[in-house]
Amino acid sequence: MAIFMGTINKLKNNFHRHWPLIIALTVLWITIAFILIVTLKMNYNHFTYALDDAYIHMSISKNFALHGVWGVTKYEFSSSASSLLWPLLLSAIYFVTGANDLIPFILNIILGTATIIIVYYILKSFKIPPIYNLMVLICVVFFTPIPSLIFMGMEHILQIILIIIFVYISAQNLTNKTPKLLYYYLLPLLAILLTMVRYESLILISIVAFLFMLKRRFVYSLSIMGLSCLPLAIYGVISIYNGWSFLPNSLILKSSFINSIPNISLNDLGSTIYSILIPDEFSHIIVNLVAFISAFIILTIALLLFREKNTIWESPIIWLILTGTLIFTQLIFIDNNWLLRYTSYLVVMGLIAITIGLYNYMPKNLSFNSNKSNKLNNPNNKSIPKYMGIVLILLLLLSPFGVKAYDLLIVPQSTNDIYQQQYQMALFLGDYYQNDSIAANDIGAINYFTDIKCLDLVGLSSNDIAQSHKTNTFNAQKLNSIANQHQVKIAIIYDQWWDGNIPSNWIKVGEWTTPHYLILGNDTISFYATSPEYAAELIKNLRAFSSRLPKEIKQNGIYTTAN
Repeated sequence: MAIFMGTINKLKNNFHRHWPLIIALTVLWITIAFILIVTLKMNYNHFTYALDDAYIHMSISKNFALHGVWGVTKYEFSSSASSLLWPLLLSAIYFVTGANDLIPFILNIILGTATIIIVYYILKSFKIPPIYNLMVLICVVFFTPIPSLIFMGMEHILQIILIIIFVYISAQNLTNKTPKLLYYYLLPLLAILLTMVRYESLILISIVAFLFMLKRRFVYSLSIMGLSCLPLAIYGVISIYNGWSFLPNSLILKSSFINSIPNISLNDLGSTIYSILIPDEFSHIIVNLVAFISAFIILTIALLLFREKNTIWESPIIWLILTGTLIFTQLIFIDNNWLLRYTSYLVVMGLIAITIGLYNYMPKNLSFNSNKSNKLNNPNNKSIPKYMGIVLILLLLLSPFGVKAYDLLIVPQSTNDIYQQQYQMALFLGDYYQNDSIAANDIGAINYFTDIKCLDLVGLSSNDIAQSHKTNTFNAQKLNSIANQHQVKIAIIYDQWWDGNIPSNWIKVGEWTTPHYLILGNDTISFYATSPEYAAELIKNLRAFSSRLPKEIKQNGIYTTAN
């Protein structure tokens, strides 16, 4: 009994010490569980991710772990992912456990939990009062939003963790004359991991390196920059050796492909909901204005602190400078859409930076102590409105980061989109076209769940297609020539994307239409055969598979007519 009571008392003490963290983690896990239940119900108990892109990373990881090939297919190398670390991490796990489509989901739950814990202890290190700490943690959960990123199944939560640790340690090294030895050596290692998780991390690393230059720590600054570029250089050389470009095609084609295909619609979770609620010509302006307001607030606080401290070498000021500068850089030079998943790390940075920047202006003795003598519980205490006002002001300053919270609303429908379209395509190809050459514009799920030979019409995993997009030579004749070289049997594509570029000798035999969708490139996928012989086979296969499709999918085309 004594042992039991001792355990209970220990748990009670831990709760009283860390109650903001415990509450925030509980909210996170309940939210994940709720979304999971809804998505499984919508998808007939099948788990699918909210974006097909997740399966591209999973395909590379599967092939690297099981076949030693860094590529979307097991047949050849392809430079298709803008993250090197995430596929490497997944492939290491797949090597031990075998390919399992739940691994990225489970891993991201662990990383999401770690994110909340790390943010909690960072704020605690700045002596942020518990009530404010809880408020920021809840904002991290819903404004980032962590559950949405978990169901995307990609590298973005890992990026958030690495970035906030990197910024924290950078600030410690910059503000201390004799930084901890661990921090001194850990920062270059983090710089390496950051560029491996996403290439654009080089911008943050460059800004930090510049700050070390200002501190006249030239060798350390150059070592951080040099080491951060090393893995990218090594990968670039490997890519060139295999006949690809120095940079991954996912980076190169981001602008050239979209510009060359006027009908394309590459949706992300965040941008989709706003396109529904607000006309396109206004939504882009509104959400990016909110982002600029966030950056303005952050840099204004930094300026006020600088005037007060008469130095920039204070941790809160460095956090504010890095965050504000990165927001402007992201919007102007990288991707001017604040709603995309690529800006999630800026939300977490912004929430931390504003909170620690305003720390000196917050009352320090906020408490929920039940002691009747506590001033906050005194009904005559006139300071309560002041405290509540400060909480409301802090919420107002943090609110611009909340525009991404809408992602949570569409996660279930987004997973349903993937289930009804890309997942069904994968099942069909897995049954009838294993090891055959297929042309497609969505290459994630169909390659992860099958072993097809894939001609990627976007060019992420097909270098000859990518070159035609980059040189603006992509057309129906070029596509037909490349398809013949690859011995393509059938194509599963969006007609709208390739209007005018579909070879005239291809035979369209059917369509699948998804009735309700949010993040798909189009509601209808079309099935083409590249020859009459393949057309007869495709018709037969589509008829055999038709009864297995979800009843919501509308089927049209030659194969639906009587024999």
